[in-house]
Amino acid sequence: MSQEKSIIPFSFSSHAENFDEHIEKSIRGYADLRNDCILLSEYFVENDTNVLDLGCSTGKFLREIRNHNQDKAPDARYLGVDIEAMFRKQWAAHATDNVYYHLCDLRSFDGYENLSFITSLFSLQFIPEKDRCSVMQKIFCNLIPGGAFVMAEKTLGKSPKIQDMLTFMYYDYKRQNFSEQEILEKERSLRNKLKLWSEPQIITSLEKAGFHKDCIQVFWRNHLFAGFLAIKQAN
Repeated sequence: MSQEKSIIPFSFSSHAENFDEHIEKSIRGYADLRNDCILLSEYFVENDTNVLDLGCSTGKFLREIRNHNQDKAPDARYLGVDIEAMFRKQWAAHATDNVYYHLCDLRSFDGYENLSFITSLFSLQFIPEKDRCSVMQKIFCNLIPGGAFVMAEKTLGKSPKIQDMLTFMYYDYKRQNFSEQEILEKERSLRNKLKLWSEPQIITSLEKAGFHKDCIQVFWRNHLFAGFLAIKQAN
């Protein structure tokens, strides 16, 4: 009788070296989301301001934002924050004279200041719900007028039926790149870490942080994953 292949429990540290490839295989349309965020950045990044990526992982995405804006805003500074120490090995390849990476919990990071553009791709969903609103408020308060916060999160469906359908559609997609055992093990590993909100909950939290409802827009969506753009009004 053949033995089933042993699967190592999922962790961000175990996938640090190939994390960009792993997440692209895990979330349908992730490359489009990243590209959209990079294109959005040119509307907001300004000279003599800071750009912040919360949960920067390998640092590649932040460096791509920097490269996209370097000619028009050469005096902007780019800051990446991540709590996973295994990503530090890759930061050296992306750091430059105006790109810096910090090993830190985003809740205690002290660099929230003079921000023109902030990104958080699937990061806030991993911090306790009791802390999430205070982080959003800190983001809003430290954005310059006209600055923007872009966040993407896995969300809850509007009803149990919709949740069930979209979840299994998502599993069907993941089966193109992962075995059933790998999918199940990741779900098991993250079930006590991943604290999901619905889209209305996320929008309400952004409003409570200070963003006006007319300045919040869902700009990307795939299965139960969604990207939100929130702009701080200039007046």
